[in-house]
Amino acid sequence: MVMKKVLAVILSLTMICSLAACGGASMEGETAPEQAKTEAPAADNAEGAGSAADTQPASGDATEWVWPSKEELHVGYSQADLASTWRTVESDDMQRVADERGYKITIVNAEGDAERQISDVESLLAQGCNVIVITAVDGDAIQPALDKCKEKGVPVIMKARGSNGVPGVDYVTFFSSDFVAEGRYAGEWIAKACADKETIKVAEIQGILGGTDVRDRSGGFHEVADKEGNFDFVVEQTANFSRTEAQEVAANVLQSTNGEIDAFYCHNDEMALGVSLACQSAGLKVNEDVYIVGVDGMYETFEAIKDGTISATITCTPKFAEQVFNGIEAGISGEALETFYAIEDVPVDATNVDENYDLGF
Repeated sequence: MVMKKVLAVILSLTMICSLAACGGASMEGETAPEQAKTEAPAADNAEGAGSAADTQPASGDATEWVWPSKEELHVGYSQADLASTWRTVESDDMQRVADERGYKITIVNAEGDAERQISDVESLLAQGCNVIVITAVDGDAIQPALDKCKEKGVPVIMKARGSNGVPGVDYVTFFSSDFVAEGRYAGEWIAKACADKETIKVAEIQGILGGTDVRDRSGGFHEVADKEGNFDFVVEQTANFSRTEAQEVAANVLQSTNGEIDAFYCHNDEMALGVSLACQSAGLKVNEDVYIVGVDGMYETFEAIKDGTISATITCTPKFAEQVFNGIEAGISGEALETFYAIEDVPVDATNVDENYDLGF
């Protein structure tokens, strides 16, 4: 895959907190991410994308990270949770790449608890981990853990879910899909599918609030909704990335609206699959009575698209540990790293599911 490097600096903690609280964000930049490279990232500048701004911390504010040698490398990976297939595959991918390259790695699971994640990072540091990779439970709550690493000069790489801290100061870089772009893709797909409707009645089923993925997937979707001007949000409610919870939320929405809903936008495929069950139980035909769009690219979702029980999904691969370790090796070699590296995502529906099937997990 071909990596497009994207410079990302958070404008201010205050702005981010307020955006996260309302479940959406107004993001700068219009460029969609390119495919990620498998070789180590270089340091030349690239166009901004998604939630990126075009400023960097002043050189005097940048943290002096102390990189170990390859021989001494001990990566500590703090995983947010293992509550979904996506997270399990993500952790397995980190272990696989570390093993293939002969690096020591210790992986811990915060089980969705932000306070536990702080303790996990402290434990990893105590065990001698000299590069820390974090998939944050909460973009704000992770800050004390970042501060602990910064005190020791231990490089921190955010992965898949980011921090609301300042890149270059609170962490080195962030490897992730462009969640804002994912939201845009979903919004554009629904707008096109419902082009014949004067008003598009939409239910947005959100993931775990506080995560940068949830904030940005909502933000990108709302950018399209604002641009189109005819999206009527019937509900914006969290189902915590859970299939069961999403099915319950969707059943309540369908009951309260008498089934008069045009589209469900779900922040992950697990929830989209739960929504599909609720719609089928209510006697609605997907792609005729209602559209369901998810995010992830699970093989199960691809099969549901083929069967006509899910309309579309936006791929969001959990398998990019290769890129993360390329970044670590680049840092060890003394290369300057950009503050954000985007992994390409692809909208998939019945028209292209077969050709993109190998992107699934």
